[in-house]
Amino acid sequence: MNVAGAIQARFSALLVESDKGIGLESTLREQGCSVRRATTRAAAQEALDGTDVLVISSGGFSDDDVLDLIAKAQGRSVLVVAESTELAVKAAKLGASTVVGTSIELASAQLQQLLSIVEMKRRMRGAGPVSLTSPTSGVVQRRSTPLPKEATPDALEALIEAAECLVPMHRFQRVYVDYALRRFGGNKVHTAAALGIDRRTIQRWARARAESTTSSSIPVPTTQPTTSS
Repeated sequence: MNVAGAIQARFSALLVESDKGIGLESTLREQGCSVRRATTRAAAQEALDGTDVLVISSGGFSDDDVLDLIAKAQGRSVLVVAESTELAVKAAKLGASTVVGTSIELASAQLQQLLSIVEMKRRMRGAGPVSLTSPTSGVVQRRSTPLPKEATPDALEALIEAAECLVPMHRFQRVYVDYALRRFGGNKVHTAAALGIDRRTIQRWARARAESTTSSSIPVPTTQPTTSS
């Protein structure tokens, strides 16, 4: 067992893959996952406990096997590498992220987004008492006041939906920062401390968004037709 690799692993992944799989184990390890493998539906069901992300390579499995595993994942993040569009659609309806085909590059990109969502959910679950740096004293404090009403579960769902649609990373980052700002009532210092980024970065994004909103609201002048006498 690679002890160093196990210490560094950020996620626990269960890879369900037959001999017809596309070889995702190394990709999972490269993205910070400890990996367990299962080659049958029964073995996969037994190994689900303690799994952060379930990755199913459908080659060699029936559609019913794949759909049954998704149903038993019970809220875990699931990626299905499907051989057909029909299976991909069925899997997506059950809440799984999907890739059609055998492209390692495409599967890796989707997996990266999925792991970002897993990490985000972890942060949100632990975001009740957040350690903050006081702008005046520099002493680490703990937030004890309730979160603002704007920080609703609907906002988190919108953020997760944006990530699952594979939006460009810069847009995803800004959506995430906007959500964090709402959680901290618009306080840029506290938001920057919680996210580990520079306060000036948030200020630049806020100015750019304000300028974009202002420019879009400026009415476009219209030319009045002239009449000849």
